Amino acid sequence: MRLSGLTRTEWFETLEAGGIVLAAILVAAIVSAAMRWAIHRYTRATEAELDETVVRALRGPAVTLIVLQGVAAAAGSLSYLAPHAGLVRRVWLAATLTVLLVALQRIVTRLLHWYAGRPAIGGGARLDPRTLPMLRRVVGVAVWLAGGLVILGTLGIEISPLLAGLGIGGVAVALALQPLLANVFASSYMLSDQSIRIGDHISIAGGPSGTIEDIGWRATRIRGGGHEIVIVPNATLASSIVTNYDVVGGEDAEVVLRVGVTADLDAVERICRDELERVRDATAEAAAEPPVVRFEAFEGRNVRVTLRLRAAASRDAGALRHEMIRRLHARLRAEGIAIR
Repeated sequence: MRLSGLTRTEWFETLEAGGIVLAAILVAAIVSAAMRWAIHRYTRATEAELDETVVRALRGPAVTLIVLQGVAAAAGSLSYLAPHAGLVRRVWLAATLTVLLVALQRIVTRLLHWYAGRPAIGGGARLDPRTLPMLRRVVGVAVWLAGGLVILGTLGIEISPLLAGLGIGGVAVALALQPLLANVFASSYMLSDQSIRIGDHISIAGGPSGTIEDIGWRATRIRGGGHEIVIVPNATLASSIVTNYDVVGGEDAEVVLRVGVTADLDAVERICRDELERVRDATAEAAAEPPVVRFEAFEGRNVRVTLRLRAAASRDAGALRHEMIRRLHARLRAEGIAIR
């Protein structure tokens, strides 16, 4: 390709081509300003969040396409590039497809963010924000893999051997990364299903129990009662039987005490219910549910009494039980009722 030793006519052609490129840049600047104005005026005035998302995603690629078309028109006006017209056309088409791929990726990514921010029917978000990075990577890989093959075909590169190589290599990589991929997909399922969340108190059948500290791509971290951290692979957690105490709004804080058979049981019930209601109204760890007082059995010369108060969250049951025992002990002693 001859770029030096141009004739006078060819230099004039080059200057004209430069003018075409400058005109394209000017048009691109005008289009960019118009799209910015549309974002700030039209979409916001009408609260059209989806329109604003699409316009923001298309602004950069649209400007780039305009400039690219100007460069292509300028190159087509140069007579000394005529012998290489086929190559120029293929490069222009590949560049155009690349810009369109960027636009597609930006639109899908922004739509994912927009969809994740929309409220679900039952409240909350439709997607857990922590799933967005993985979804964004998956979308990017899928778009660029399919688009890259099309671009290579446009440039005249044979893609059949590449497809065969990708198929064999993909199987080998999938087999080698099978444990890791199982954990990654399990984490995506748990985050999207929202069956367990950070802060939930859970118990794994035959395994540890505690509060979820973090849900990563490979493993979930659970803090036990002794403040130890237990790391459970996500695939193991997803296939296990898990009890989530926080899904139903906490658990019961239960206290069992015994009084003598000669005690006034009506007074015991009244005192215990009164103190439990005081604990419920004065403690943030308690849920707004009525307390339970039950005489359950005779045990020799004693009567077993079971007291229950609902905790706001499972992790609050211990603190609530502590407050129940402290107040009940003080009140029953003050009333002259012995606890056996």
